[in-house]
Amino acid sequence: MPPDADDAASDPAASPSAAAEHRVTVHGITHGMEGVARLPDGRACFVPFALPGETIDLVVTETRARWARGRLVDVVEASPDRVAPPCPYAGPWPAAPPACGGCALQHVRTEAQPHLKRRVLVEQLERIGRQPDPPVTEPVPTGPWHYRSRARFAVDEQGRLGFREPRSHDVRPIDRCPLLTPDAQALRDAAGDAWPGVESVEVHAGSAGGSGLLVRPGADALPPLPEAPSAIAVVDAGPPVALRGDPTAHETVAGLPLQVSAGVFFQAGQEAAEALVATVRRAAGDVAGRHVLDLYAGVGLFAAALADDGAHVTAVEHHRGAVSDARASLAGSSATVVSADVGAWLAEHADEEEADVVVLDPPRRGAGPAVCEALPRLRAGRVVYVSCDPAALARDARTLVEGGATLTEVVPVDCFPHTAAVEAVATFTLP
Repeated sequence: MPPDADDAASDPAASPSAAAEHRVTVHGITHGMEGVARLPDGRACFVPFALPGETIDLVVTETRARWARGRLVDVVEASPDRVAPPCPYAGPWPAAPPACGGCALQHVRTEAQPHLKRRVLVEQLERIGRQPDPPVTEPVPTGPWHYRSRARFAVDEQGRLGFREPRSHDVRPIDRCPLLTPDAQALRDAAGDAWPGVESVEVHAGSAGGSGLLVRPGADALPPLPEAPSAIAVVDAGPPVALRGDPTAHETVAGLPLQVSAGVFFQAGQEAAEALVATVRRAAGDVAGRHVLDLYAGVGLFAAALADDGAHVTAVEHHRGAVSDARASLAGSSATVVSADVGAWLAEHADEEEADVVVLDPPRRGAGPAVCEALPRLRAGRVVYVSCDPAALARDARTLVEGGATLTEVVPVDCFPHTAAVEAVATFTLP
């Protein structure tokens, strides 16, 4: 990742001209799936849609004292993994119209994308986590198209739904997205393009039934709702409020039913959820009759599977809607749901609570030092960490290892093909 923009001011005298083209060789890939090259003055230049090993022509578009960002002008020598993006909205665009910012890797062979993400994961664990030769396995792929049952659309000034352009707040109107499931695409079609003044419109289609729209209003009054019979909820400062129908989604993962209310986080698609559950189950091992602590439990995705495997699960979650869903989903199982902030709960209970296995699925920023430093106090032999951000995983891995844990395996799971998102399941053992 480039340094923070405030790290250094621009130095035009020492910088390549933004108007000049530079022919460079791409040697790396960033966390955000931008190619990395060296400018003639030695600075790193980050180039969207460029691939390692390629020779490209670029124009510098953003410059700092220690790094720059460029726009791909031409691919002189292409990677064998380069393909033509099948979606008409995907970049790179040699000219207008601008690209949709949702996909960063449609120009890469589907089979090669998980290996690029594995490379990023390894580099982050080495550089930030200080883990030499980290035990990262071969990646677990998922279906490349029509996998997203949930998506949030931004709204442009005309009220049209779309996604934001790369590194921009501008909205590119999008009528069809090849990542959406047929049911999610049908919801997008039904939503239409008459949402002036609205901040965003989210579609969600449950794999086992239930679907709807979640609308985040802007400063103005809501426009007339579309005539389609979709359930619709609105969310502003408080919990979502149903305006029409019941927007609750119902999911089935590993044969287990889960309830997901409007506005509550869930994996973007069923196949991703299935892959993560299978990976976590394998990492947790034989849990029958054992106590498993599930931190940041959400609606109970992992708790349900581990309870089904015979574990006694304590699931800790602070989001009120997710807690309600988890209690409904886990009713009748061997899981207990605790409504609490994970950090505060650990600070109070880590010395008195014992667990055989700890599973945690923190938000993108990671669990943080306080949580990671508290985990050994639980006296668990194994920690299974589900991550959606390689840098956050690397930081937390460093804290855990410095606290006596051993990183034994990291499994990349490509839950979001064609995007820059990198998911992983890391296993740590403790003495």
